[in-house]
Amino acid sequence: MCELLVGNLESGDRLEALIFSAIYLKWINTGQIPCFEDGGHPRPNRHAEISRLIFRELERIYCMKDTSLQEVLSIRKIHPCLPSFKVEFTASVPLTRIRDVAHWGDIPHDLKLQIKHTIQNKLHRNAGPEDLVATEAMLARITRNPEEYSEAFVEQFKIIHHELKDFSMLGNLTEQLESIKESFDDRSLSALTLFLECKERLDNLEESKDALDKSIDLLLKTAQSLNTLREVIVKGLESSLRNDVPDAAIAMRQKWRLCEIGLEDYSFLLLSRFLNALEVVGGAQQLKENAESKNVSSWNGPLGSLFVGIRQLGLSGWKPEECTAIGNELLAWKEKGLSEKEGSEDGKAVWALRLKATLDRSRRLTEEYSEALPQMFPQKVEMLGKALGIPENSVRTYNEAEIRAGVIFQVSKLCTLLLKAVRSTLGSQGWDVLVPGAAHGTLIQAIDRWAVVKQILCYLKGAPGDEVTAAGNNIKGVVLLQELPHLSHLGVRAGQEKVIFVTCEDDDKIADIQKLNGKCVRHNTTSNFPVKDL
Repeated sequence: MCELLVGNLESGDRLEALIFSAIYLKWINTGQIPCFEDGGHPRPNRHAEISRLIFRELERIYCMKDTSLQEVLSIRKIHPCLPSFKVEFTASVPLTRIRDVAHWGDIPHDLKLQIKHTIQNKLHRNAGPEDLVATEAMLARITRNPEEYSEAFVEQFKIIHHELKDFSMLGNLTEQLESIKESFDDRSLSALTLFLECKERLDNLEESKDALDKSIDLLLKTAQSLNTLREVIVKGLESSLRNDVPDAAIAMRQKWRLCEIGLEDYSFLLLSRFLNALEVVGGAQQLKENAESKNVSSWNGPLGSLFVGIRQLGLSGWKPEECTAIGNELLAWKEKGLSEKEGSEDGKAVWALRLKATLDRSRRLTEEYSEALPQMFPQKVEMLGKALGIPENSVRTYNEAEIRAGVIFQVSKLCTLLLKAVRSTLGSQGWDVLVPGAAHGTLIQAIDRWAVVKQILCYLKGAPGDEVTAAGNNIKGVVLLQELPHLSHLGVRAGQEKVIFVTCEDDDKIADIQKLNGKCVRHNTTSNFPVKDL
């Protein structure tokens, strides 16, 4: 892996090397690729040294002015897969505590042998992610009955488990942030303290109807404090590494980088929880009703959370100038609010149209991201998966999983909810185009599965989101009679298969579509009514 990356980063194959490495390391870390020993005896310090070399090269390329967006995305996927190279792991004989525990005096002989052969010897011969799994299993065994083993032995084994988590860089976000606290200045420390306080309050918040309003406010405040903290860390990572930088400084930079990536991952959870809470209090319908009564204060939370999501994308290197522009628009419309009149125009309509333009811009940003990934991963995932014997389902769903696990997915869902509310406020047609285009064919209703009939259009009453299209020369277009996030599994697959895809929620329009069942129709997403009888 080191030879592949370091040897190709200066060549025209740089992006390809990064993409293949990201795919391979993810499958290694998730156990999709089984690891076997080759008879060698490299101690964990060898892994740490290789990790440091790779990290240094990745950071160098990350900070270069000509680095592409695709390269940035690939590098960010590699970083969490690299082991730590702190000084204790690059020592000539690292992780020695396990040797002492394997010879502990007051534990049974068979337990000593098991620790020695399944953890100690394996760790010192050829360390890997599976060693942490074995250690966690052993820890669960020795703590199952509290008084079976001595407190001192259990405590030492817990320390070993913590050391392996540290080596694998798998500590939780709070632990990771606490580990870089000593390197912060006063302003950075203030941002860190605020975020950790908000996170602790959120973790301890009881789930109840009475706590729902507090939960929404606290989720937004936590997300905003996360934004501030991540901006501080990203700012600290802007400068590239000098050639003479000491090893300790490189190790600290790795911690900073993983904290920055960890904050991005945590923002995904915050936005997901915010969306769930928003649906509980009425979702798009409630926002629409409030807008109708000229009370748009309830929109501040959803717009604030969208601002956070957009800012997170920019901090991750995805079109930062565009993200900044969208964020500025959101803040401006939020501050301006809704007026009774704007000139001679109805203030509510102008407010909604202005907001819709920014939301459409936000959606285009998410769609451009979802279009970039299929150009990067699928072919290489299939090639590598076939060579390494990866299960077919893991290969087939790799791209969708990458999208759905990222902040981009939550931003897309927020856009869907807000656009639905805006369209309702404007009294618009109720259509939402996921994949544009035009086609003609016979309209049928697909029940349970996609119909496999050539030159047809189909409509569905509902979709749980996990269907796989049978497109190609079969289905030409789809009308889904419910809302669907643009970056949902079904939406992404339809885009990949070039299947025209719209959703409709208007009851009158749905009734008109159903009357066309079995007839030859034209499907054109630029029309006011995308499905018309020929």
